[in-house]
Amino acid sequence: MNYRPLLAALFLCFGSLVTSLAQETAPATTPPVADLKILVDQIQAKLRAGKSSAADLAPELAAFDALLTKYATQRTDDVAQILFMQATLYGQVLNDAEKMSALLNRLKVDFPGTKPAAAADSALTALDRRAKAKEASASLVGKPAPQLHFKWATLPGLKTLADLKGKVVVLDFWATWCGPCVSSFPQVRELTAHYKDLAVVVLGVTSIQGSISGLQPQRIDTKGDPQKEMSLMSDYIKAKEITWTIGFSDEEVFNPDYGITGIPHMAIIAPDGTLRHTGLHPALPHAEKVEKIDALLKEFKLPTLATAVVP
Repeated sequence: MNYRPLLAALFLCFGSLVTSLAQETAPATTPPVADLKILVDQIQAKLRAGKSSAADLAPELAAFDALLTKYATQRTDDVAQILFMQATLYGQVLNDAEKMSALLNRLKVDFPGTKPAAAADSALTALDRRAKAKEASASLVGKPAPQLHFKWATLPGLKTLADLKGKVVVLDFWATWCGPCVSSFPQVRELTAHYKDLAVVVLGVTSIQGSISGLQPQRIDTKGDPQKEMSLMSDYIKAKEITWTIGFSDEEVFNPDYGITGIPHMAIIAPDGTLRHTGLHPALPHAEKVEKIDALLKEFKLPTLATAVVP
């Protein structure tokens, strides 16, 4: 699977964390934080150029070790940040959970009492939760998709996921506050257009969040007023040029039945209601998604774009 389109979104969080950490340093950016910022900028430049493998990033990975050696006598939050960010790079970009876990555990031992060491506990918990969710998701494949119930949807009459049986259903779990979700809208729009008039439903699934982001410069507070949040979704759909079905599910968007620990999270359901793919990202290459969906259409003897009769 080609994860390169996802790296920019993932590393955006990585770079933002460096900026946040730098801003917390007073009265001015310290040498360790300044060196780390330069290194992160170099990595981001490589990712933008499509260089995302361990081999591509070997010089930068070595640079992390060099920085830790350079500041080996300092056991400060600023130096601990270097190790924390190295662990994050392995986990977020190189998809090496084992190495990330090892570095986080090293962080706890080498930098006790620092803020990054405290954050390492949360990161390790998240890694464990993600691994268990991935295992649970894999066990769902080929089995009936967990049911969803909708309190509001743009598709008339849509009350449950079962209402779409007989079609391929592409579920995109998302929320208005989720930057990577919103940035993948062009890919979801492209997929929706590709399957226009075919037996495929692209369904964006969210749940009541207590706010709407992206309609105004400041988020709109809807806490305690789900009707207001759902009514604002119509304006949001117009503003963001959403062409696919959107629904508010009774189930939380971080749906444990689907093993969701982060969004966006895409799943594909066959016409017989079985879950066939899960844990996908909507920014995956268009051809990869089409291949999976077309295979299901052919399996159930339904038209694809290539076989549909053109009037």
